[in-house]
Amino acid sequence: MRKLKIDQPEIVKEAPGVRPSMLSRLVCLSPLDWKLFATALEDAFPNALYSRAPTIEESRRDERPDIHLERTLCRPDPSGPAGIAATGPNKMHFSPATELIWENDFGWDFTIEGLYWPQLVVGRPVPSYPADAHGPEYIREGQIRIDIAPHHKGHARFARQIFRLLAQFTTNERQVRVRYPHYEPFPEPPGPPLFGLWIGHDALRWAREDSKRLLAYERSPMSKRTPDYLGYGYRPKDAVV
Repeated sequence: MRKLKIDQPEIVKEAPGVRPSMLSRLVCLSPLDWKLFATALEDAFPNALYSRAPTIEESRRDERPDIHLERTLCRPDPSGPAGIAATGPNKMHFSPATELIWENDFGWDFTIEGLYWPQLVVGRPVPSYPADAHGPEYIREGQIRIDIAPHHKGHARFARQIFRLLAQFTTNERQVRVRYPHYEPFPEPPGPPLFGLWIGHDALRWAREDSKRLLAYERSPMSKRTPDYLGYGYRPKDAVV
């Protein structure tokens, strides 16, 4: 795997009244895809620290939660597969020397008062969901998000470098979207997708192993118009039922 050179992001002064810009990718990653990407991030930023986002309960409390910073994203969960952290860190901080503080704006979150620095939220690895009466065995969709200073060329370049790193472990090539439970393909317009879904290479391998597995499965509300349509998901284009 080619190692990308990623520049250390600059910390800049905050523009009063202006929120950070948000850049993101929708992803469907297996636990192995996530671990490979997270390990590559750790290699690119050996001095970075990582925090766990507050739970909904913590964010709604009057008292601020404790800050727990760790040196790795891949802290093993004793109850799960090696390297998979069900409640582990998911936010990356690029300047450990800078003091983090809490702010309570629609819930508690980390910030640096008066400053912008790119914050990378990588989500958490989630094993496949088992099949049940409402759907097939599937891996759900997630998001990798980077908050950056608005109109900052250095931050924008940094985000592009992170997404190029992600592209080493995923593909945004169009796959086949099918209805569940009959697996009929949706009609798709020609050309690239308007909103690309980046699917991990291992997630595609996992789906090829069983013709009933779906990627990024979404349940659909039942109605009289769709009695046989429980939702939709993606199959690898070279492994359609």
